[in-house]
Amino acid sequence: MNRSLLKVLVAFAVMLAFTVVSVSAFAADKKYFVTKNTKGECKVIQAKEKTPASISGPFDKKQDAEKSKNDLCPKKDKKSKTDKN
Repeated sequence: MNRSLLKVLVAFAVMLAFTVVSVSAFAADKKYFVTKNTKGECKVIQAKEKTPASISGPFDKKQDAEKSKNDLCPKKDKKSKTDKN
């Protein structure tokens, strides 16, 4: 009984290790980039490599890419049409 339990535990440990390695390898392939389209709008995308529209990156975390996007492409303040003094 102890040998069968040991075999099950070893098999489970191997499957768990394989899953962790696979997930981390897959996540390492894709990075985050800040891109700018022809209208001047900035977006954060996830890609394997830098694209022609990329203006910043690669970033490992989406939060870092969002911070860079906010620095490179600040939002414009919209004024209402009635403020024509």
